[in-house]
Amino acid sequence: MAIATRFPELRDQLDINNGTFGTILSLGGIGSLLGFILVGNWVHSYGVKPIVTFGSTGLFASLALFPHMHNANYFLLLNIFASFCWTSFHIANNAQAIHRQEEVGELILPKLHGLWSLGALVTSLVAIVITPFVTLCWHIGVTVFVMWLFTMYGIVKSTPFFIDKNEEADAFPSFSIKEIAKTFHFQPVIVLAMVLAMQVEFSIQDWSAIYAKDTLKMSASASIWGYAVFIGAMIIVRFNAKRLSAIWSERQLISKLPILGGVGFGVCISLGTWLSHTNQILGFIVSLVGFALAGFGSSILAPTLFGISFRNSSLPSSVVVARIGLTQVIATFIAKFIIAWVAQATSVTIAMLIPALMLLATAKFSYLGKATKD
Repeated sequence: MAIATRFPELRDQLDINNGTFGTILSLGGIGSLLGFILVGNWVHSYGVKPIVTFGSTGLFASLALFPHMHNANYFLLLNIFASFCWTSFHIANNAQAIHRQEEVGELILPKLHGLWSLGALVTSLVAIVITPFVTLCWHIGVTVFVMWLFTMYGIVKSTPFFIDKNEEADAFPSFSIKEIAKTFHFQPVIVLAMVLAMQVEFSIQDWSAIYAKDTLKMSASASIWGYAVFIGAMIIVRFNAKRLSAIWSERQLISKLPILGGVGFGVCISLGTWLSHTNQILGFIVSLVGFALAGFGSSILAPTLFGISFRNSSLPSSVVVARIGLTQVIATFIAKFIIAWVAQATSVTIAMLIPALMLLATAKFSYLGKATKD
């Protein structure tokens, strides 16, 4: 996530506009799609350890090269490769988590989501501190090298628990071209709800720093605060998910949180943009409130919808995760492409209203949740 905090600098270095930059980011979905087609078989053939090692090493190497890119075509190819490596790591890691949670009888996937959010918050806070003092190349290069070392250490320590080759053949399935088409028939309503709920997270990751720098005219360091506040809000709610489920049912949460996040985010970034013309700091503060409300509103929707999907399917949890993940990759590519060119044709503020409305629309799917409290 360190590179996302400095997307404005990377875009300017490539000398491309918002529409082209957003399109290149969305085309990373090609690498993700290839990952879903190939990597499930690789996990079965070679085991988890070689795949997570390849995926993490390839991803970190790609990220280290991003700041050195000055050609948009090379950046596109590198982004596709990075997405393929990320999906490879994601598939192998989730296969291991699903296998392990079935062994110990404890939910592990939600904890991984929480740890990812915590890592994103830490890298954002580090970026806020060091951006005024270090170049993009040094920032990303040192960060990914340190993260790679930690990842390699984790892989070594986890080796005794990894799925071996030819073990758990269905731990995470692969998809042929024909099977990809079939995935669109798998729980389409839940998949649609999840795409609507999660797009605000993807959009804030891609556009929050650009919005603050280009629209609000904030410094490179201050521009990172939007994403940090968003992730911090998500973590707060995720850590208190059990308390919320004791107060409200799934149905109530799915009906209330998207309204809070969608309306709050849309109103605050619009108001923040308007205020910034006369009072830059006030406009920035109002926009941060919007990012926080978006984090609160979207925080537990994806895990909740995954839980609903598991309950409504007789398929193994690994198959459910794979099918939903594949459909999300394709739907997210389309949404990102549209948002990028709306940003180019109008403004980033108007483009950000699209995920705000998508989040708001998620409330219409509250009937999917349980009406009783946990």
